[in-house]
Amino acid sequence: MMTITDAAGDFLAYKVKLVSLQLKKSDGTLVETLPASTTVDFAQLIDLSEILSARQIPPGDYVAAQVTVDFTGATIMVDDGTGTGVAVKPVDSSGAALGQLQLMVQLDNKNDLKINAAKASRIAFDFNLLASNMVDLTAKTDTVSPTLVASVVPIDNKQIRVRGEISAVDAANSDYTINVDPFHDNDGNKLSPLVVHTTDSTTFEINGKPFAGAAGLAQLATLPADTIAVAFGNLQTGDQTFTATSVLAGSSAEGGGFDHVVGNVVARNGNTLTIHGARMDGHGGGDNDDDEFIAGNSTVNVAAATAVTADGQSSATPAHTIAEISVGSLIDAFGTATKDNSGKVTLDASAGRVRLDLTRVQGSLRGSATGDITLNLKSIDRQPISLFSFTGTGSGVDTDPTKYVVATGALNVSSFSVGELVLSIGFVNPFGKAPPDFNAVTVAGVAMGGNDNCDNNNCMCPDNSGSGSGDGNDNCVCNGSSGGSGSNNCMCNGDGMNDGSGNCMCSGDGMNDGNGSCMCNGDGNGDGSGSGDNNCPNNGANGAASAELDIDWGNSGTAKPFKSLTASALDLDVTNGSIGSNHEIETNPQNIDLKSLATDVSIMGAGSGMTLFSITGQHGRETRNFGSFADFEAALAADLDGTTTALRLTAEGMYDAASNTFTAQRITILLSN
Repeated sequence: MMTITDAAGDFLAYKVKLVSLQLKKSDGTLVETLPASTTVDFAQLIDLSEILSARQIPPGDYVAAQVTVDFTGATIMVDDGTGTGVAVKPVDSSGAALGQLQLMVQLDNKNDLKINAAKASRIAFDFNLLASNMVDLTAKTDTVSPTLVASVVPIDNKQIRVRGEISAVDAANSDYTINVDPFHDNDGNKLSPLVVHTTDSTTFEINGKPFAGAAGLAQLATLPADTIAVAFGNLQTGDQTFTATSVLAGSSAEGGGFDHVVGNVVARNGNTLTIHGARMDGHGGGDNDDDEFIAGNSTVNVAAATAVTADGQSSATPAHTIAEISVGSLIDAFGTATKDNSGKVTLDASAGRVRLDLTRVQGSLRGSATGDITLNLKSIDRQPISLFSFTGTGSGVDTDPTKYVVATGALNVSSFSVGELVLSIGFVNPFGKAPPDFNAVTVAGVAMGGNDNCDNNNCMCPDNSGSGSGDGNDNCVCNGSSGGSGSNNCMCNGDGMNDGSGNCMCSGDGMNDGNGSCMCNGDGNGDGSGSGDNNCPNNGANGAASAELDIDWGNSGTAKPFKSLTASALDLDVTNGSIGSNHEIETNPQNIDLKSLATDVSIMGAGSGMTLFSITGQHGRETRNFGSFADFEAALAADLDGTTTALRLTAEGMYDAASNTFTAQRITILLSN
């Protein structure tokens, strides 16, 4: 099985064509894994991973992957700070336009991919947008040095999406089978079947109607063959089976006879919604109708007859109405779209549907009270607050984004400090009903590098209703299991021990030991009493904070980026004269200019958890991956031979300002050769 994701970068759209993905055996034999080329928008893979293929691969020992990417006709929109975006042209280091590129990805030689008939295996790819691109907004160009890393062990904890045509439903075994057709393609491939497992708490939205568990599967079975279904869930670590927490099918997925627009509401005037930076799928479902990025504003018209559902809804009651759509709401709207000569899109959903999606708001903490916190709001779903007009949102006084009230209910927010950046996931309060302005399902400290913060079990969710403790201290990415199943309808699940105290930020592995594929597990002692600090890169120990480091050394690079390299640390030279425009540590609550530091930063490898260290050659377009920091350092020291130069380094992990030490879970360095 192959999955693909993306490390964060400042892009609104990054659409390229994935032409070929071949696995290379130790004897040099290449095996194609993609049934057809597919268009990928990496900007949509920041918060999730996509299953590319589940094809049967010949048994063997695979040591590398050869990936062909085509930038011809690419759509790359850069966030210039206004949220509108600037289209840029992809070029190579010489300024020439990019076409097809062939990338070689070498797996860690201690963790290669072994395929046999008795066991399912997974290889995960990550296209690192931050490390791969240098944008010049003046010239409107993007110098691309593709950095694609790969690993056979989990390299992140993101929710996984799988899309395809339904081929069978097995109600007795609570599962259904699809032929994987990733992203927005419709190539009708029949060679990549995948079984999607469901539970009693799996939610379904099918043709606009909500269901749960067996009722959802029964409804799925009534759909015509080859109906598109999109599932969100997780892969079990042991056998790589996929279990869905939510499923969209029929016209609730893209296409399905409706035009489909998704985006955030930036203003509402009566029943007219303004959406900024929307994406649209045409009703035909053809490749030419798929996933079009709409710069600027689009309009969605709703009416009393517009059917409304909410993300995770499991039954027809409680009913939702258009009154719940407010400024900031992330919505999927279905109806009939028109486009004027300027390219502006208007969607008539007055006789259609709207689905309220979970929305992410982020801001610095101003204060807290019983049941709520107040934020100085910075962004909504990564879009700047300057885009949003809050007129009409309040019951007396409209929403003030500098004093944005988030209802937290029983969520434990005691660990947050004034001034700290806080992320909340939930739903905007109905239009005209603020305050509160937002109803939180999840609250967490903001983690850099795309990893959700994990601090003593405060990992993004309310206390598990099955724990019986009521202490609110076992906050995981979602509610823990309320019935012991470990599969509650959450972005991540409890560990199956009925207490929700184990796995944070990821699903349990169904083995009841708390040691699932997660960023931070309980102590695995079976009683759910673990501190949550075990194997947790973001546990806030010793005053360290989750952080992302980014530094470049200009177009020519530097032969000496480090004052010293050892098997335990890289001594980053912050006084190097070649340092370019990127030189900061992004951390909560402030960014640190590397050039302002009085001493050099020591970059170390994390001793546990998900680690991956990568070296990419700009001209050879080959990436070598290492699970061991010592192996990475040895290879890097050999590469920096006085001729080869370092061009850019990005790292994700923990920064301790007191010791000026960056402990990295992931490092990617781009070299000239």
